[in-house]
Amino acid sequence: MAAALVLSLLSACSAEAESEEPVASCSLPPSIGSPSDLPPDFPAIEGVSLTEVQLKKKFVATEGYDRRSVEELFDAARPVLEEHGFDVVNSDFEGFEAELYFAKGDSLAGIVALREAVCDGYVKVNVIYDPLETEAARKAVRKTRRLSGER
Repeated sequence: MAAALVLSLLSACSAEAESEEPVASCSLPPSIGSPSDLPPDFPAIEGVSLTEVQLKKKFVATEGYDRRSVEELFDAARPVLEEHGFDVVNSDFEGFEAELYFAKGDSLAGIVALREAVCDGYVKVNVIYDPLETEAARKAVRKTRRLSGER
């Protein structure tokens, strides 16, 4: 009897769950376009819709979204970095998220971070570009290059 009750409750709950509409819809922030005052070597990935840009002195942080997969964006970012004179000094790819750490000599460093977005079918793309103003930061880049084996 108890087993029959549990089975009937489970089937009722699953039928109810199938018929329910999602509680909230997903919406992305509006696209803002690319600002004209980005540094000339900023590695913007073509096709990414920017939703936020922070410019502080020479430091730049962008956020945006794209409909390509994490893998497609990971593969698209490396040539963009190389075209802008950067070396990829480390990378991490996990399928649902990925990072490409880049540097130009030991005077500029940054990261391209890719994450599956809250909205299905989109990937969140963050790019941080940071001129290294301290010897400690430059030393960290040199160490990363040496330990990662990537250039």
